[in-house]
Amino acid sequence: MAIRFRGQFVQRVDDKARLAIPASYRQALDAAGDRRLILVRSIAGACIQAWPEEDWLEYEDRILSQPASNPAVLNLLRFQVASNAPVEPDNHGRVVLPPTLRAYAGIEPGGEVVIASMAKRFEIWARDPWDRDQERILAELPTWSGEVAKLGL
Repeated sequence: MAIRFRGQFVQRVDDKARLAIPASYRQALDAAGDRRLILVRSIAGACIQAWPEEDWLEYEDRILSQPASNPAVLNLLRFQVASNAPVEPDNHGRVVLPPTLRAYAGIEPGGEVVIASMAKRFEIWARDPWDRDQERILAELPTWSGEVAKLGL
């Protein structure tokens, strides 16, 4: 069953660096029969991506099918694959955000984060960078919306 995450949530990371995964996201994982997530550094912005494990493994297989001698592939392996962290929500729906991933995303224990759906995965952003990125996206709307239309979306 394909997992689809929906919505955007603002939450706090607790003092032990635990983040409660939104209930609707946990329900989507439960419906698919696997609550395991892989947390990785995003290559699209200073945030943490959370992938359902099965989807991450498919993506990782695509990476591994490429020649390791390609500098972009090697960089991706070192940047994203080497830093990933498998997690599973505890009985309260929380996962611990590892220090290296928190540092990359600028997320502090006790800090506010935005959890944003990316359909098949979700992103975890520190609140201020998320707000700045949303302002940038809005300012560039006339440009990128035309590109989206060219894709037929």
